[in-house]
Amino acid sequence: MYLLTGVVLLAVGTAGLYWSWRRLRFAGAWLVTTSWLVIGMSLWAWCAGLGAEIGLAAGLLGLSLCGGALVALNLELRRRRALAEAATGRIEITPRSWGRHLLLFVVSVPLAGAAAIIGSVYLCRLLPWHPTNEMALAVFLAPVVWGLAAFWACADPRPARPALACLAFAALPAGLLYL
Repeated sequence: MYLLTGVVLLAVGTAGLYWSWRRLRFAGAWLVTTSWLVIGMSLWAWCAGLGAEIGLAAGLLGLSLCGGALVALNLELRRRRALAEAATGRIEITPRSWGRHLLLFVVSVPLAGAAAIIGSVYLCRLLPWHPTNEMALAVFLAPVVWGLAAFWACADPRPARPALACLAFAALPAGLLYL
């Protein structure tokens, strides 16, 4: 009974997030909040039905599969529409934009990577755990933080903000760790 409840709540929550993402009727902040709460309740139902370890993993896997199915359904619908329209838009990199793209590369690869790795190691060193567990968490945390920082660097219209933030998040923990 718990698993059926978890599946239904997961489907409803994911559909609500998809609905708000597509900005369909009645989409708003309340729908996003409610959808995440429903997904949280579904994870509780999964954990109650299968136990905490397996239930949480199965619930998150179900969330990924449900979201992927909705995106694939949308892809098929849009692909049929796109065949009627010829998409000829192309982005060209001109010599004027080389400086901006070089700055984006430097910020999103080495600078964001340094901030993610050093920041994750420093954050994990603050935990009251065994050093092996701290480093294991840092190894898993660093790529996620690196990806988020690189995404921010590429998405922000002003590349100076993420550059300064990454520089600060690399320099401050490095100073606290190694000085």
